[in-house]
Amino acid sequence: MNKNRGMFLEKILNQTIENYWNNNYAFIEKKGLPFIFNKISKNNNKLEIQNGYLSKKSTVDYIGMFCGSFVCFEAKSCNTNKFDLKNIKKHQIEYLALMEKYGSIAFIILFFADYDVFFKISIKQILIWLSEKRNTIHFEEIKRNSQVLELEFPGFLNIL
Repeated sequence: MNKNRGMFLEKILNQTIENYWNNNYAFIEKKGLPFIFNKISKNNNKLEIQNGYLSKKSTVDYIGMFCGSFVCFEAKSCNTNKFDLKNIKKHQIEYLALMEKYGSIAFIILFFADYDVFFKISIKQILIWLSEKRNTIHFEEIKRNSQVLELEFPGFLNIL
């Protein structure tokens, strides 16, 4: 279930960034994992990874450019009435905060599956909750302290 929720959000975000690209509105891409391959073999004209590892922690899910500004964000989903801030890794929060400090647009996209609602939460708001030693944030509080994103036809979000 968790993987499917994440896949739905990823599909919507991928459609969104494709729409932005096709309309020359913004360039955003999904980042790959920093993976190093030690051994790759060929089997029936197909390459197979025999051995590999993550070279370092990844930063965030998406990066790009919009109107001359760097954009970076992390995408998360949940299926309860609250979001656990521990689902955002410490290094991801640090990265988003640092990027915003240097003038970037940095945020979290959060999908509440049970409510079918998408939110854009600023990294500043995440940092406020963390400074208050909060572990979980309820749906209603997120609704009050973030931007609701409407799913627009044909299946994209206005995230910028």
